[in-house]
Amino acid sequence: MELTIKVAIQKEMMTRQAADIAHRMSEFESRVLLKRQNLTVNAKSLMGVLSADLRDGQAVTILAEGPDEAQAVCTLSKLLGA
Repeated sequence: MELTIKVAIQKEMMTRQAADIAHRMSEFESRVLLKRQNLTVNAKSLMGVLSADLRDGQAVTILAEGPDEAQAVCTLSKLLGA
């Protein structure tokens, strides 16, 4: 499953926000990735989420594959403010 959204966060991604995203995504069985331009990162990894350097207004694609992919995409899009 794939969904492209615009990030809606108040400031650049802070460590605490990134940790929350990685923690919440780790609860899903599905593989969950974030893609921004030419960079694709594991959304279950704190370092991956931080390295995506997400900023307000940026387009990002959420990719998920697995039994709970729809729930993972929905949750991540909400965490990113979409």
